[in-house]
Amino acid sequence: MSDSNRPSRAGRVVRAGLLSFIPGYPIYRALQSLKQTVRTGAQTLSDRTEDLAAQRRDSRVATYSEAMAKRTEDSMPLEAIERLCARHKQFFMTMTCVSIAFVLGSLFGENYFGALIGFLFSMLCVMFALKYEHRLWQMETGRAAPDEPLGSFRQFFSTPGAIRRVLDLHL
Repeated sequence: MSDSNRPSRAGRVVRAGLLSFIPGYPIYRALQSLKQTVRTGAQTLSDRTEDLAAQRRDSRVATYSEAMAKRTEDSMPLEAIERLCARHKQFFMTMTCVSIAFVLGSLFGENYFGALIGFLFSMLCVMFALKYEHRLWQMETGRAAPDEPLGSFRQFFSTPGAIRRVLDLHL
């Protein structure tokens, strides 16, 4: 567009001022701006996803032996990983016990909102403990059958004594 067809700065200011008097127009412009921002943000995310997919070296590990083959020389030893998972699980189970005590105290004091918050926090801690127990279980079953696919959560819960394993503190 040439400069001769473009309105002057004063004309643009007057036009914007007059348009702001039209009922609903400022909201309309704000929504148009939001739509444009979302569109450019979605395009950026799409481009970033494509870049990350191109950088990804290979697919997920399917078996225990594949996981062992992909380990680098400076990786943590498996015993240290097992100890770390056990420590994390112990921490989250301890936090679960503290949170359940908080829930019981809140219920006794008729603080139902506090009981809800404590219950939700205890469920979050149980989920983290479950995650670490699942990792420990995968390491155990992977050593027993290295060429079998790594077990999912569904397979973990289908094994006998899965709940007892989650509640075990590995002391």
